[in-house]
Amino acid sequence: MPVSSSEIRAALGRGDLERATRLLGRPYALGGEVVRGAGRGRTLGFPTANVRMDLRLPLAPGVYVCRARVGPAEYRAVVNAGVRPTFGETELAVEAHLLDFSGDLYGQRIHLTFLRRLREERRFPSVEALREQIVADVAAARRKA
Repeated sequence: MPVSSSEIRAALGRGDLERATRLLGRPYALGGEVVRGAGRGRTLGFPTANVRMDLRLPLAPGVYVCRARVGPAEYRAVVNAGVRPTFGETELAVEAHLLDFSGDLYGQRIHLTFLRRLREERRFPSVEALREQIVADVAAARRKA
């Protein structure tokens, strides 16, 4: 069947990874360099790799289960793609928490393969409420990835 790039972008823009994967013939992926962020993930107990993307992000804001590749190593990851509304941010960011990883990724290239969308991005009433949701997101990613 004919597939158009606008159909793929529309599916990604809705967060419909299942359709985008069917249209692409593979899961959607992006790459970029890991750069320093505000360090909030670490203070919440979930350090993140902040990704400076090579291309504009066509994905709907949300939390995703991903496969992260750094060099030859692969990890499961929970990725937030969005503006971090709990902290009043407005700039789009991609932050990946690599499960079972410990180390320094600054300056390294990371490749993220998006497997499924866990939920939409939303503002939480407190940092503690956000931390509790991240705990649930990580548990869901462990079950689903």
